[in-house]
Formats: sequence, C-alpha cells, structure tokens
Amino acid sequence: MAERPLRICVLSDGEPGHYNQSRGIVQALRLLGPVDDSWLDVRLRVGLARTPLRSVLNRNQAPRSLWPLRLAYRIDELPDVGYDLIVSAGGRTSFANAWLAAVLEVPNVYAGSLRGLSPGLFSVVLTLEPVPGAASNLVLSLPPSAIDADQVEPLGHGFRLQLDGPDQRYWTLLLGGDGAGYRYARGDWLSLARLINTLARWRDIRWLLVSSRRTGRRAESLLRKHVDATCVARACWYQGGDEYRAEAWLGAAERIFVTEDSMTMLAEAACARRPVHSLCAASAAPDQRYEKALQRFAAQGWLCRHPIAELADKPETLDAQRCRALAASPTQWLAEQLRQRLGLG
Repeated sequence: MAERPLRICVLSDGEPGHYNQSRGIVQALRLLGPVDDSWLDVRLRVGLARTPLRSVLNRNQAPRSLWPLRLAYRIDELPDVGYDLIVSAGGRTSFANAWLAAVLEVPNVYAGSLRGLSPGLFSVVLTLEPVPGAASNLVLSLPPSAIDADQVEPLGHGFRLQLDGPDQRYWTLLLGGDGAGYRYARGDWLSLARLINTLARWRDIRWLLVSSRRTGRRAESLLRKHVDATCVARACWYQGGDEYRAEAWLGAAERIFVTEDSMTMLAEAACARRPVHSLCAASAAPDQRYEKALQRFAAQGWLCRHPIAELADKPETLDAQRCRALAASPTQWLAEQLRQRLGLG
C-alpha cells in the first residue's frame, strides 16, 4: 500500500518573502516523504486584533472554536479537520497558525518572530537568531528555500546546452530593488550596467540576468539600454513575464551575484551551492538584524559583499575575498531536524 501523504495546511499572508519561506519548509518536508499541501490565504483585518488574539492564545486554556478567527482574519475558507500539520511564515500569520493548531490538535511549524506569543504554542519555531528559553526554537543558518537541490545540476547542465554549449562559462545575476533599507538611484543601476560589462569581458563569461518584482520598469529599461547585449546569454525580465526556473538559471552558473536587498534571493543562491556575491547600493541602511545576518553569512564563507560602484571601478577587488559554495544542503539539514522534532518517518 502506498504511503499516505503528509497533509499540510500552509497559511499565507501574501507577502512574497514569507510565501517563499513557507515553500522552503514544504520542500524540506517533501524530502521525508509524500506531501499533500493546501494553501490558505489569511490576512489580518486590523493590527489591533493581535492584542486580543495574543491574550487568548497565551492563556493556559487553548481555544476550541475556529469561528473567532473570521473576526480577526479575512480567510477564504476555514480548513476541515483532515490536516496533519500547520505551516506558516511571517508574524501576521503567527496567531492564525497557533489558533488552528490548537483547535485542530495538530503540530505546527512557524518561521518568524513570536510577536509576544508563547513559544509553547508552536511545535517548531524557525529563526535565524536564538529565542532565549524556547525549547521549540530551531535556529537556521539560512531562511528556508524552495530550491530543489537535486535538480540544480541536471537542470543547470540542460540549460547550458540550450545556450552556447557546455564550454561557455556563465555567471548569474539576481536583481532586486528598493526594500530592506536599500534604495537604488539611477547611478546605482548605471554602475551595475558598467560592472556587468566589465566583468563579462575581464573574465570571459556571459551573464544570465534575472530581474524581480521590485526591480521595476525604469531600472529594467536602464539595464537594457546600457548593458552590452554580447555580454548577456539570456535575460529573464520580470516586466516582460519571461519564464524563470531557479534551479536551471542558478545551476548553469559558476558564481551567483545577488543585489543585497533580498534575503530570499540570497538564500536561493546559497542553496544552489554556488559561491555567492552580494551587491550593495550606495544608499543602504538595513536594520540591525538584517545587517547581522549578512555579516554572519560572510563569516561563514559563502557570501562575499561588494559595493556596486566600488566593484565597477576596481573589478580586481572581486578576488580580494574567497567565496566557497556551501558544503551541505540547508534544506536537507532542515528536513532531518523536522523529522526529529515532529516525529516523522
């Protein structure tokens, strides 16, 4: 008889970074066995709802009814009782995650800060920094990523064959935009275009360029105008609706460059197990937690950080730091930890 799939209810607040972290958790669980994941859109109606939800959840007596969630959240439909696990990422989902797990009497996995909730409300709390006194806390070296590590090499090889053949060398550049304390001016994008051209000629590589939602039409237009087309093997422009398969585009590259504003893209690049270089805009003021995470990544040796304009002016500084690919898959490690914590398989 076939193994019954693990039935997961994934709560999403619609924020792309949180969505991708939840996908990463599900991807880790898939390494343990078959998964049947259902996604439920949950949006807090008003921020003030957090206080009464927190008060009720932190009481010793767990909630027994789902209907109060409709007062605090916009929910398309409430789940039935057929789930084995609740999963979510992001503080706005934390209250719904804990409430549903209590009512349905199933374990739950949550990625994010606790927002004053008791850590005992969660079977596993995933964070990048330790939560003092929380037995349920599992500290990660990277945010969960949905990259399928087993597909990186075969899809990357196949993609290289579609381009200029296996002998051509490629570097991939993942482009973000304003966010996480980073602001990109016209000069940053022009410096980036100059850097793309310079490194391609200096290292005899061709680029695989991937823009994102935050890059925007103006930045894409500047790059299209100022990047030498001969330096680019393939571009995936978000505004053009081009098709992007992360495992193929990352797997085809020897190195991966990522604008420093996107933790999701940094995690994807690292999970592809390639050396990763982050590129910093002139106007950068990440909050303390974000900056500490970047410093920790650099200390681990897989991330090298570069100001865009400085590297464009002095490309030889690229070799001042030595980046190495991750030796082991973070997703495989997470899978094993969840297996132990949740008693799976």
